[in-house]
Amino acid sequence: MINRVCIPGAIFFLLVISSCAQELKSLELSNKLSILNDRAYFNFPDSAKNMARPVGIMSADHNINKETRVLFDVGPKRLVFFAQELYRFSGDNFLEQILAEDNGEEQGITGKVLSKETSLFSYLSVPGDFDSTLNAIFVSSLLVKTKDGSIFRVDAYINPAAYSLRNEYISLVERIFTTLSPGKRKNLREARTEKLKIFGTKKSFVFEVPENYSIAVDQKYDFQVFKFIKYRDYEDTSWVSLTIYVGSHPSMFHKEYGFESATEMQTLDFLGKEVKCLYFANKEKNLYLKEQQIPSDNIKNGLIVHIAMSSNRKELIDELGGIATRIKLEQ
Repeated sequence: MINRVCIPGAIFFLLVISSCAQELKSLELSNKLSILNDRAYFNFPDSAKNMARPVGIMSADHNINKETRVLFDVGPKRLVFFAQELYRFSGDNFLEQILAEDNGEEQGITGKVLSKETSLFSYLSVPGDFDSTLNAIFVSSLLVKTKDGSIFRVDAYINPAAYSLRNEYISLVERIFTTLSPGKRKNLREARTEKLKIFGTKKSFVFEVPENYSIAVDQKYDFQVFKFIKYRDYEDTSWVSLTIYVGSHPSMFHKEYGFESATEMQTLDFLGKEVKCLYFANKEKNLYLKEQQIPSDNIKNGLIVHIAMSSNRKELIDELGGIATRIKLEQ
């Protein structure tokens, strides 16, 4: 009796799987969506939607220049594309750099070049093993180098409900990735001056932006954050971050970095005033941080500016300090 009941059920299940697999294979890709605010485009299924990740009520919204999330649902099955600006660049040896990196990674990854066009180079990677216990199961990744030499990455994930059709989803993702086309927005990497308005005030910061630096601006109801990010060569393992928070409720970063007490006090010339900053150093972890909260009634009554400079190289903290020192305040 048990077998007579189970066999039809199993056959029905296989028919459903087969039907869904065929549906994925025959999907039209006519929905052209922007990636990273017009950095590039892909063609997705019609029902795919560009939906930013949810954030807390007190957190800044995600910056569309830094990330894009696209969702495609078929019933309970979900496919997610997550694109990130890597703030890296490369030249004609990009493929060699990728292959050298893959050789040092876990075995089983398969990869291939999808596009060799002058304006866009792309490389697809698919893992050999999949962790089906996760809510988001990684299935493939695409590295893209644009005409300006800068690089972004798009990762694809499925949920557990889609896992039985993982091979079909991998094929669908590759089809979508092959529709890659260039956008019009290019990353600025040359040295320049940028004047950016301070949210909720009549004043602006004037930044002297060095070569290979970018400024990301995030804001919410009552605060604004200017973040300097440095482009680096694809093989360069150094990193820097200069964050300038403007608002009334800043939070110091050192506890989040695992620091309990400052190593020393260091000075910083900011808007013509000498500021005493807390400096933290962990040589074993190659982690360095310099920060301070600065009352700034000269910008707006009750306003506080929080400056934080961090890096995995001590000498780069001085480079960030030089950027902060050159900031000007204008109407």
